[in-house]
Amino acid sequence: MSPSAGAFELASRIADEHLFPTSQDIDRSALVPRSRFEVLAETGLFGIAGPADLGHLDLDPAPARRVMAAIAGGCGATFFCWAQHHGVVRTVRSSTAEDLPASLLGDLCDGTLMAGVAFAHLRRTDRRAVTARRVSGGWTFDGHAPWATSWGIADLFAIAAESDDGEVVWGLLPGSPTVGVHPTALALPVLASTGTVALDFDGCFIEDQAVITVEDVTAWRVADRRRAAIGQPAVLGVAERAIRLLEASDRAESTTHLLRHELEAAWRRDDALLSGASIEAASAHRADCLDLGRRATTALLAAVGGGGMELSHPAQRLAREAMFYVIQAQTDDGRAATLRRAGSPSGTVENSRPRG
Repeated sequence: MSPSAGAFELASRIADEHLFPTSQDIDRSALVPRSRFEVLAETGLFGIAGPADLGHLDLDPAPARRVMAAIAGGCGATFFCWAQHHGVVRTVRSSTAEDLPASLLGDLCDGTLMAGVAFAHLRRTDRRAVTARRVSGGWTFDGHAPWATSWGIADLFAIAAESDDGEVVWGLLPGSPTVGVHPTALALPVLASTGTVALDFDGCFIEDQAVITVEDVTAWRVADRRRAAIGQPAVLGVAERAIRLLEASDRAESTTHLLRHELEAAWRRDDALLSGASIEAASAHRADCLDLGRRATTALLAAVGGGGMELSHPAQRLAREAMFYVIQAQTDDGRAATLRRAGSPSGTVENSRPRG
């Protein structure tokens, strides 16, 4: 068995045996406990983005997306904290700092250290939400980051700020009370146990040794637009779980068969689009996946009936998680494609795309 196939099989088993059975309890807890991530760390799944020459999985995008979807289908809150971590691993791997990758990658990829990230504010082009100013020995950060997950869970955070010179400065902060950093908890209807907060920075000092990298903000936005277009594979994991629960029931056999067929087709398109596709095509695929997640979880709720709305039942949680991925990592391209998909009389993006 290839490492990629083995990683997917392992992730699916962990999701089924360790995550899904207690996912409703985790959903309603104050914070996802660090013990929740132990099985992922012990089996090497904290290293899916880690370098192979250090013994980590270093999965290509397609198998990595399958692994992520499998974990998301087990427990959304666990998945979302764990998913943020891999973005930090990739950023540290590409660091221009001399010693930072060597000192951090091992602990990040074996799960000894868990990381969170705040960068969505960089997608704003009307103003700089978090600014970086060069000072002696480092940088000072000021401003407001509206979204950071795993506060109170992660050991450290990678924070992005924009300088006057059009640079993105990526700095590391401890995931604990720090001078010049003020977290505000967000009241969310879904994934509330992920420690998602807004962060306000007031003269927060990042020493040079804690700077991961400095890069051009325009180049970053071009790359981010393309990366974000295809969307989060987690919604396909949610759809998979809902379809499996439908398959285990004796209701809606024809609907379940159709949803299963659509899910398989969605994964084939996902694989094909990763090899090179226009932003429009990737965004349309994202919209299709979101719609499939919505319909699969709605079908599950309909089949279950009123009991599916009890907080102890997975049907309502899966429906809320499918809703969340509509706005997670949303860009202008993704928003436009989702609105076209929702407003299409025929129910297909293909017939609702702009012509010409």
